[in-house]
Amino acid sequence: MLKLTTTSFPLFLRAIQRQCLFAEFEKYSDGHDYITDDEFVRLLLRRTYISNIRKARYIDRLESRPEERRKHLTFNQFCQFMNLLNDFPDFEVAIRMFAITKKPLTRQDFQRAVRASTGDTFDANLVDIIFDVFDEDNDDRLGQKEFLEIMRDSIKSRSTTSYHLHRQGATSGWDAYRVCIKNHMYKSYAS
Repeated sequence: MLKLTTTSFPLFLRAIQRQCLFAEFEKYSDGHDYITDDEFVRLLLRRTYISNIRKARYIDRLESRPEERRKHLTFNQFCQFMNLLNDFPDFEVAIRMFAITKKPLTRQDFQRAVRASTGDTFDANLVDIIFDVFDEDNDDRLGQKEFLEIMRDSIKSRSTTSYHLHRQGATSGWDAYRVCIKNHMYKSYAS
């Protein structure tokens, strides 16, 4: 029997998270080892509470581009983006620094903010997709306010469970795990 230790537990959690992300990625990849930029944006917007009209506006922006500007996203690129959502508070602070200076956010500035918050840089394809969606006036500058709003919204939709677990007394990852297992056991005994 395999034992989880305090050093192996974070690795175990990362492996589970990666498997969950892969299942989500596979749903949109249609059997390929990539997803299209359209599918990535649909997947991202699916996690938000914005109106269907606004979602359609983002999709239309992507679909109206010429074919040569269409991109594909690999699973690793997808994971990079989802990891950014995990480090979003740090990323948001870095982005807000540009807003304070009233400096428009370029691709290089965006990469700098990603590196400052995650320690990693995004693949150029991923940055291109983000800018294609959130560069509203095609001036090669990111629409910061709208981008941050949608990312925050996406995180809220993902964190509903953790908020619920916190209300049940979970103050750490381990406590949340125990509360989740306890709830699952109660449900299985009740049925």
